[in-house]
Amino acid sequence: MWQKLGRCYPPQLELIPLFLLVLTLYLALSNYAALPDSIPTHFNAQGIADDWGSKDTILIILGLNAFIYVLLTAINIGFAVVRDPRVLINLPARWKARLSDTQIEQLRVILNRCLLLLKILMQGLLGYIVYITIEIALGRAASLGAAFFLLMLGIAAVVGLMLWQALRLTRTPRRLNTGD
Repeated sequence: MWQKLGRCYPPQLELIPLFLLVLTLYLALSNYAALPDSIPTHFNAQGIADDWGSKDTILIILGLNAFIYVLLTAINIGFAVVRDPRVLINLPARWKARLSDTQIEQLRVILNRCLLLLKILMQGLLGYIVYITIEIALGRAASLGAAFFLLMLGIAAVVGLMLWQALRLTRTPRRLNTGD
């Protein structure tokens, strides 16, 4: 399994999102007792807290963080080990049918690398949300700050890259009109 994943990227890179998950768990659990009973649970478009709820809400974020980590890891591994990745690629059937085995393998590598990057960014985003929620609850910050929006932009860019790469590989070469 790890050998197949290793064709897409070094499996040691999986330690990055795992570290971010553990760091987020540590951050939340080590600060939980110091949190006031009410913490920010929603932010407006400017990144300012506009709804507050129980401090237990931070535990929901931790659960979501762990779920996303497990889900994206399972997708990464599944995509690396599946015999024919066409079954997992969400493109029209006629586009997938046009892909050569070489193109499918290129797409497998590209999408697995992007999924790893997406997992790292998601773990970073959820970790940052936990951190900034604690900071705002304790009165040490006033808003989400620029980092939140940069991480969101990074996630959108990775998703766009995945889509662009999939579409680029499925394009058939255009034939030139020679006038014949």
